[in-house]
Amino acid sequence: MSAPTADAALRPVAGRGAWLGFGNLARNEAAQWTRTRSVWVQPLVWLTILVAPLLLPLVFMRELFAAETGGTFEAALEMVFQMGGLALPIGAVIVLHGAIIGERQTGTAAWVLTKPASRTSFVIAKFAVHTLAMLVVALLLPTSVAYGILSWEAGGALPLGPYAAAVGLLGLNLAFYAALTLMLGALARNRGTVLAVGLAVLVGADVVLAIVPALAHAGPWMLGRMATVLVQGGPLVTSWPLLAVPSWILAFLALAVWRVRREEF
Repeated sequence: MSAPTADAALRPVAGRGAWLGFGNLARNEAAQWTRTRSVWVQPLVWLTILVAPLLLPLVFMRELFAAETGGTFEAALEMVFQMGGLALPIGAVIVLHGAIIGERQTGTAAWVLTKPASRTSFVIAKFAVHTLAMLVVALLLPTSVAYGILSWEAGGALPLGPYAAAVGLLGLNLAFYAALTLMLGALARNRGTVLAVGLAVLVGADVVLAIVPALAHAGPWMLGRMATVLVQGGPLVTSWPLLAVPSWILAFLALAVWRVRREEF
């Protein structure tokens, strides 16, 4: 977050408490999505990542994919959710890895926290705004476009319930990595550490799960696979991640708030 300009200044507020200044801080964070080129760049990027690959099984390599088990439709359907399960967490790490560190380094955090704004609001506003923005721009927009394309390919509207539930699992996965990255930013002192740890949790999970398979139920690592199964009409393999992941999110945010409240900016 950069220092507010004259036309985007924080508004005066009165009151006390943990949520003091939340509205002002949230508006300032939202400006990064609505008042910069992100307003058109981010939708274009995510449509390219999640929707453009459908051209392979549906257009350019249709005959090749038609020969595979399940055909072109199943290949395209799986592609959306497999890509989403990997690309969305990476996007969350990239978007949020400098949210706190950047403001610490530039001195913006010290300036903002001299205003009527609590440190709890400082952290939660970042999580709420950037996670919500990514859910809309990086998840709902591309998957809605993909739904239309896939329905056209199938010759009729896909069952909305399983599709929406699978999208919800990807959203929960995204929120986990957003909260994790924000917490790492509160604890670490450089962006490289946040990026490295955040991405290691994502890409290194398979190695850990191969050693301790039971951990698959205690984190988000099955959510992408579960989404792919669910959208194809399969059952929800396990409900444990649906309980564990929100708990981790709350714990990450609590730790981030705790650290920021004790830091001398």
